[in-house]
Formats: sequence, C-alpha cells, structure tokens
Amino acid sequence: MDFMKLLKSLEELLYELISWFLFYPLTLWRIVRRPLHMLSYAERQLLEEEDRQFDDGLSPPILLLISLVVLHSLSQAVQPEQEHVLSGLLADDWNLLIFRAVIFSLFPLLFGLLQLKLNRARLTRTTFKPVFYSQCYATVPFVVLASLGLQCVTANQVLLGWLIGGAGLVWYISVETLWLARSAKLRPAISAFFVLATLVVAVPLFLLSALLIGLASGSVSLAD
Repeated sequence: MDFMKLLKSLEELLYELISWFLFYPLTLWRIVRRPLHMLSYAERQLLEEEDRQFDDGLSPPILLLISLVVLHSLSQAVQPEQEHVLSGLLADDWNLLIFRAVIFSLFPLLFGLLQLKLNRARLTRTTFKPVFYSQCYATVPFVVLASLGLQCVTANQVLLGWLIGGAGLVWYISVETLWLARSAKLRPAISAFFVLATLVVAVPLFLLSALLIGLASGSVSLAD
C-alpha cells in the first residue's frame, strides 16, 4: 500500500512538472497581453475551491519561482565562468535561488501593502494573500526583463542591457499605475506618484536586503 502511494505521488509530481512546460509560457503570455485582467484573475482564483484554483494557469508564486530557475539556468549556460563567483551559502544553486526568490518578493510585498493601505483594508493573512498573489503576476515580466538586461550588461552588451531593463521598468510602472488607479479608484497621476514613491523605497530596500543576506551567509565581505 505504501508503495502504491509512492507511485501515485510520483505520478502527480510528474504530471505537475510536465504541465509547467505548457502553462508557464501560456500564463506569462497572458500577463504580458492582458496584465490588468491577470492581476484581477489572481485575486478571484483564491475565492475558488483549493483544488480548482489556477486550473488554467500557474499560481503567481510558482510562476515567479520557475522564472528565477529559468533565468538562473540561462545565466549559467551563457556565462559559465560566473558559476563560482559567490562563496559561502550562496555558492549553492538552491540557496541562491531561494535568496533571489525572497529578494524579488520584496516588490510584490511592498506593492501589496500599498494596495491594502490605499483601499483602507485591514492587514491580515487573509487580506494580504490576494494582493500579494496578484502583485507576483505583475512582478514576473519585470524580473525577467531586468535580469536579462543585467545579463547583457555583464556580457558587455551595455546599451542592449539598458534598453531591455528599461523596457521592463517602464512596463512595470505602467501596469502598477493602471492597476492602482483601478483597484483604489485613484486618478492616474496620483496613482503614478504612489508607484514611483514605492519604487524609491523598494529599490534601496532590495539592495540593502541583498547586502545583509550576503553578509549573513558569508558570500559578501566588507573587508577587501
């Protein structure tokens, strides 16, 4: 009986992994094509029964994690000499992926909190989950383009890297501005102000958190 349960678990795991090859590009394309619809979709899906949630796509945190795995694999394939740059805990690929997932999750965290604040909603685990999930969808294209841009810069394609990264940032600001204007019923100019103000906080916090985690893991040293 235990052996059959193990086979059943492996069967479900295999199906889940294979389905990612289909639903990852499909979900990403839907976000790029209709971002506001997909942010609303993420919030609505959490109202469904658990076994029916995100039945026609990938859940936002899973989409973000897969994107980071793909970007990490692409980086190592294009620039294998970068593989052993980091030391300490972040020298391990899985630890590095977890680190990147936590760091990049700061963006949906802050924009989710902003959305709750503007809607004057009480911060609880129940109210925060829908906005965090929807913000993960908004963050994925930005993370993909920003990471590809950084890879181009490190490969001495500076202009191309800045263009790709800049396109990702413009897309992110535009989507967040339109989404906040709709969800919080704000004028676009006011919504844009809140988005830019949040990014002014998010980017230094992103860099500071990366530095602190790097120091704590032994991957970064202040002593030269």
